Amino acid sequence: MTYYLSEKLKVLSFVAIILVLYIHSGFHDIPNEIQGMAFNHYLQESISGMLGRCAVPLFYVISGYLFFLHTDKGISDIGRKMKKRIKTLLVPFVIAALFFPAFYLLMEQLPFTGNYINGEEAFSKNLQLPVAEILTSLFWHVPEGTAPWAFHLWFLRDLIIIVAISPLLYYVRKAIRGSVLTFVLFLLSFFQFEVVPVYALFWFMAGDAFLVKLDKVNTYWIPAVFIVLSVLELAFPELPWKQVRIPIIALGIVSIWNLYNRIVPITFELKKHKWLAIACQFTFFIYLFHEPTLNIVRKLLVVLLGHSSLGFAINYLVSPWIFACLFILVGYCFKKCLPRNYAVCVGGR
Repeated sequence: MTYYLSEKLKVLSFVAIILVLYIHSGFHDIPNEIQGMAFNHYLQESISGMLGRCAVPLFYVISGYLFFLHTDKGISDIGRKMKKRIKTLLVPFVIAALFFPAFYLLMEQLPFTGNYINGEEAFSKNLQLPVAEILTSLFWHVPEGTAPWAFHLWFLRDLIIIVAISPLLYYVRKAIRGSVLTFVLFLLSFFQFEVVPVYALFWFMAGDAFLVKLDKVNTYWIPAVFIVLSVLELAFPELPWKQVRIPIIALGIVSIWNLYNRIVPITFELKKHKWLAIACQFTFFIYLFHEPTLNIVRKLLVVLLGHSSLGFAINYLVSPWIFACLFILVGYCFKKCLPRNYAVCVGGR
């Protein structure tokens, strides 16, 4: 991996986490939010829905590329990477999963906080459930749902599952070409599987098979097609867009990948851009703990900006950046004051 590519992955990961913040900063069509505010609806759908849907697949693509990088020694390298992922993925997942209910329980003890967190009922009622159901909701998914209490952790949960089956992936990948395996997973993504996250697995293996080849796909028509399809999807949402979701997202990822190459020169060095370099250090920290803390920022802004179309629009546009700046500061202080604790929380990143 070249130095330019290494820096590129760091910057694009930070861009992706900003898009994730936009996804979770949107307001809904319910009373006292953006019901009937068409401009706000289309603004959110354009950023969170059309562009934002590329964020998580991009994380999987990068993860797949990095996982199978430097595995020339065979299954022993896969075992080494699996062992490393216990520290870098599993431990942070457990900590973040426990942080989510702990934060809600803390908020219940503080007066005047109910309006700044989601949920109509006290979270402590969940702790009256059977132990097995509590553990399932913490680390797998809530009843009748697809994500755990800390709903944003579904990405990390599925990534851990993929790493757990990586020896099998390694042998299948070795038996057939990576591109063939990716195509098979694409076909399987149209079906529902209870345990195996096929959708995530598709992007993970696509990163291994195609990421380094994207630089060769340097054409203007790809972002143009992505934009046109996104506009059509906004205009005609009743059409069966779900059937072509993956190809459209792939066009978006290729567009982002090559746009970076056009904007950032080959001589770029992240260390020479102090604030961007600092921000990129806390991408994973922001991901782990942005829920439910992000809600406080965007709901406080509602108090300041009001329940108007313009107020909601400004709130939506700025809250991810305000939160990112605040959490970069929190992460920086945490890392400086308690470096060992911080290292454990983010898996040594």
